[in-house]
Amino acid sequence: MPPKVIFRCDAGDAPEIGTGHIARSKTLASAIVKHGLVKLEDIFFYTRDDEGFNLGKKYLASSGIQFQELSGNKLKANSKSEKDILINTEAKLIFFDRLETSKDIVSNIQKEGIKVVTFDDYGSGRNYVDLAISAIFDDVNKSLNLVTGYEYLILSKDFYSCGPIKANVQNLVATFGGNDARDICSHFIKHLHEIPCNIQVDIILGKVNNEALIKYRKDISSIVSGDNIKLHVFPQNYHEIISNADVAISSGGLSIFEFAAYGVPTIGLPQYQHQLRTIENLQNAGISILGTDGMNLSSTKISSALKYLIQDHVARKQMAEKSRKCIDGNGIERIIELLNTNFKDIFYE
Repeated sequence: MPPKVIFRCDAGDAPEIGTGHIARSKTLASAIVKHGLVKLEDIFFYTRDDEGFNLGKKYLASSGIQFQELSGNKLKANSKSEKDILINTEAKLIFFDRLETSKDIVSNIQKEGIKVVTFDDYGSGRNYVDLAISAIFDDVNKSLNLVTGYEYLILSKDFYSCGPIKANVQNLVATFGGNDARDICSHFIKHLHEIPCNIQVDIILGKVNNEALIKYRKDISSIVSGDNIKLHVFPQNYHEIISNADVAISSGGLSIFEFAAYGVPTIGLPQYQHQLRTIENLQNAGISILGTDGMNLSSTKISSALKYLIQDHVARKQMAEKSRKCIDGNGIERIIELLNTNFKDIFYE
């Protein structure tokens, strides 16, 4: 039996890729199975295994989800070969999770009777899909097929509980995405001496080689002498760590929204241009502080933001309260409802 639902997404260290697309798609795939829309064997992922796109297997291998990696640019975004591969699956519904789809690939897939859904899509294909969900990007033209807003954010947990807003900062967590493309971690480490030694600092790393890990440890020991700094590489207890934070340093991907759902004030340091836009929007909402000068890393900006959040309990409390109101963590439920409404003929045939 051909798969009923296809997810087309990638993960890696190529520009603007990272790991958020595949993490979000995996969460949604699990949710539609959990809610009984389809069975696990009805779902299939296609992901690239070219240079810069080689983290898909890491995220999918232990998920129980069927997937295939393809190299040789066979799944290059919006290419004829990608279109042909997806059409030949005989799927009923295809989810694209990437920054741009084209009108050509969407239209040709739909000609085969296949429905198409996209997430945070800046491409021309967004205007032609059956459903476009733009939870993060607010600068896309309105259309009848589009829903927007943080209420449609797909986060990695079903439920987020918020801890107390402490008078004094006890835990600070820093994370820079599954792939730290700009080595923002090194920039942050240079400022560890500005964090009081009675504050526990957890640095969460994603893809990192041994050479970089050794360098981070060496740099940390040359800057601070205490044992309050811990490095974690792809930790299994990721949510336990971030939920205990009183202040966070984060790039502008999924993690910054996870912190917001837990009511944790953040300092945002963007990896990519679209993440800068995300952090600016969150700053305007009173949830985060931009710790850079645009896309330029700035010692002055990060130092000022650290001092402000560590010392000002009132500011942290206000940011935490706004975070909890703005990001409620229930986006997956709203999307399931949308899918139920728009694709009953697929899910319940």
